[in-house]
Amino acid sequence: MRKIILALAFISFMTAAQSQQLHFMSQFVQHNSMYNPAAAGFADNNVIGISYRNMWSSFPGNPKTEMIYGDFQLTKLKAGLGTYVYRDETGPISRTGFQLAYSYHINARNDKSRFGIGLELRGVQYAIDKSKLADALGSDPVLAGASNKFAIDAGAGVYWSNRKLSIGAAVSQLIESKLEFSNVPDAKLGGKLYRHYNFTANYKIQTGDDIYLIPNAMVRLIENSPSEYDLGMKVDYQDKLWWGLNFRVNQFWSIQAGVKLKQRLRACYSYDYYVTPISVFAAGSSAHEIGLRFDLKKK
Repeated sequence: MRKIILALAFISFMTAAQSQQLHFMSQFVQHNSMYNPAAAGFADNNVIGISYRNMWSSFPGNPKTEMIYGDFQLTKLKAGLGTYVYRDETGPISRTGFQLAYSYHINARNDKSRFGIGLELRGVQYAIDKSKLADALGSDPVLAGASNKFAIDAGAGVYWSNRKLSIGAAVSQLIESKLEFSNVPDAKLGGKLYRHYNFTANYKIQTGDDIYLIPNAMVRLIENSPSEYDLGMKVDYQDKLWWGLNFRVNQFWSIQAGVKLKQRLRACYSYDYYVTPISVFAAGSSAHEIGLRFDLKKK
């Protein structure tokens, strides 16, 4: 059984060029600049953080993602900077990469709204651990190909916010760089990086002196893959405690929460319950995501 699952994980990489290729965090409201470079620096604070996501523990070699990130406001330059370093691993396949986002901010005359124009640079190394596949694939000529490939790509976006309503649109992997691990006849392994289009929106509604409701949404359009629709609601109390409920259409429900532990340190957690495609499993078909964030500026 383990050999079959490893083989399936390997096959999933060959079809990755025709599906979602960028890692996803269910707490996407906390990672605006990861999905849109123009949103870098819009939080009016400098932060660094770490996140970890573990999915579908019932599968050997289940997907895992580790990430270190930062978001910085460059006040003198009227700009923002976002940085992400991550590792995404599923069975014998891994992706290790970085993302650098830069946003130039244009303030309205009344300083109540801001418009951002952003560019991003991405670098990712795709790797195959062939030792985990030798038993499953035997002498398949594909195993004679390269063990890893590095690709560079870019993206762009626009983002607007008036501190209540925030909307953005971005595209990643504009260059659509090619990846090819093997040129063995009739056994090609590879493809290219397909474009991902992200559209986000959220609105901050004050319901009391210290309580805000924040409905949010994200739409992801991916070439040669089904579109993804995420809808959610976040409740924030005094910027010290928050919880939320999100739903990805036809995929999963997500319950999320966060708390301010100290003056500058915050922690968050989310539990994702998948409806499809693996809900037939009695256990281990969910996802857990945890994160820590440190504010570099006092509020």
